[in-house]
Amino acid sequence: MPLLASAYDQSRYFKAADMQADKKLRIRDVTEEEIGVGQDKQKKLVVWFTNDQRGLVLNKTNNRTLRAAFGDNCAGWKGKIIVAYPTTDGFQGRMVPALRVRIPPPKEGNGQTVAARPKPLAAAPPDAELLDDELNDDLNF
Repeated sequence: MPLLASAYDQSRYFKAADMQADKKLRIRDVTEEEIGVGQDKQKKLVVWFTNDQRGLVLNKTNNRTLRAAFGDNCAGWKGKIIVAYPTTDGFQGRMVPALRVRIPPPKEGNGQTVAARPKPLAAAPPDAELLDDELNDDLNF
């Protein structure tokens, strides 16, 4: 196997600028890591996956998304599936690349909990058209 310099340019962690499309990932483990250098070093949660060697350092937004879906105890996150996707977000007055996570819809056998589906809305009452017309009135300012 040839020695490739590019192999030493790889990060242990996902970077927003490197991700071009959504990526479905299965959680293998969650660890606490010191991220940053010098005074900027902070303890952060890092999610590791069965289908990628890189970890995802959780910011507050992604932490809250996973916690809301899977609970506060990180041990319960193992085996769960998430989707990481590239987007942009405001940071210090400018838009920068960012990674966000979402929970894919549950499928039988993928380790996700199937949420109860909401009941369909009842048919609109006969005078619903009148209510809609009232909402469409022109307003004079």
